Amino acid sequence: MQHYPQPKTIAILGCDTVVGRSLSVLLESHGYTALLDSYPTGVVDELLEDAHLLILTPRVDEGVRKAFVGAKGKSTPQKAEMPVIALYTALEDDLPEEEGAIRVPWPCETKVLIERIEAALLDVPAASTSPTTQARPG
Repeated sequence: MQHYPQPKTIAILGCDTVVGRSLSVLLESHGYTALLDSYPTGVVDELLEDAHLLILTPRVDEGVRKAFVGAKGKSTPQKAEMPVIALYTALEDDLPEEEGAIRVPWPCETKVLIERIEAALLDVPAASTSPTTQARPG
């Protein structure tokens, strides 16, 4: 029996539904599945339960960003290591960086975004993506 890799799920946190929906379609066309919630309520780790990566869209309220990223991993320690990509526009270039977030200018070429996503996913220890996942042989 041949096993096919499961698609990676990416959570998108953002207030701009056009950007969020566009990202969702773009990611799905490249083999990723996307969870989209513009105004999340609930325990962050539960909201990120099936996600492997978090994308913060441009213009998300700074307080919401900090609270969401800061709460990541509080109830499920494995989620603390989940990579975060923060998209930013030229107008937001002076925003403080989220701790550990990979900053990517927006808009950008699809190729650039996919490369950053793939690099971020490769850098994650296998144990942090799922408590039951085992490292794949290289």
